Amino acid sequence: MFDAITKDSPAMYQAQITRLNLILDEHIHIVQESIIDKHARDARRGIQHARSDVGKLRNQIGRMHRSIAMLHTIMRERSASETELVDILLTMKTAETLILRGAFDEASNQLTNLVDHLLVNSAALNPFVFYEFWMGVEARWNLGEENGQLLVNIENTSENPLPSFNMKAPTPPNWRASPPTQIIPRLAPGESAKLLFNIIPSAMASIRDIGAPGSLQENLSIITGYTLSTHGLTMDTRVENKTTEKMTEVLIMPWIPPGWTTNSWPYIRVLSPKQVEYVAISLQTKI
Repeated sequence: MFDAITKDSPAMYQAQITRLNLILDEHIHIVQESIIDKHARDARRGIQHARSDVGKLRNQIGRMHRSIAMLHTIMRERSASETELVDILLTMKTAETLILRGAFDEASNQLTNLVDHLLVNSAALNPFVFYEFWMGVEARWNLGEENGQLLVNIENTSENPLPSFNMKAPTPPNWRASPPTQIIPRLAPGESAKLLFNIIPSAMASIRDIGAPGSLQENLSIITGYTLSTHGLTMDTRVENKTTEKMTEVLIMPWIPPGWTTNSWPYIRVLSPKQVEYVAISLQTKI
């Protein structure tokens, strides 16, 4: 099992809290009635429905927040015409009204459609924020050698073409990579591209705790997958102890794409010899 080191989270919007309270109050009332009437099955069903509704609300709010972050990035990185500014103001006003009504899904659809419209005339924007694809990163080392290889695989998982973009080597700070950047070609839906970087650890890597930023060590195998979709970015990591010794308190800090941040880093309390653990890291867009 793994735990997380967490920072204080920001306050939620009042509309989100109100909507969530209404959902919980409704289901709590149903569960209470079932318990009073000794209908345990109905009570369990009420709890399951509550979990489902809260999960849907969480996804809707996540989509809405990502759409707002994308819109903010577009406005920051390029100028907008007078017509675009009018569209943005009208859409934001409509979205605000929908949010106050608790219609988060409809509000996020309004914002997403606006972002898609603005993207037509926006070039060189951060692909890790605006496009949908999957990326896998794996480091491989030869025993006794200081240098390694970083394998990067990118697949277009969307229904639209993925524009070409420059990809910097996804390495920890102060590591060297050759070449430092490579070009991802334009990918049609379902197409993929593979990149190979030669990597050299920083001088501090040898004295870092295992699992420190970008812990691409030959005694600890870390493979990370990044899935970008309309719901945001999910990061899943496979961690394997390749040694014959037990490891404790292994901090997992993989590379994070630009435009994203995290409030917590997972760590594995105990990693036995040859043991494999899978951890997920939740990310938020930088607004």
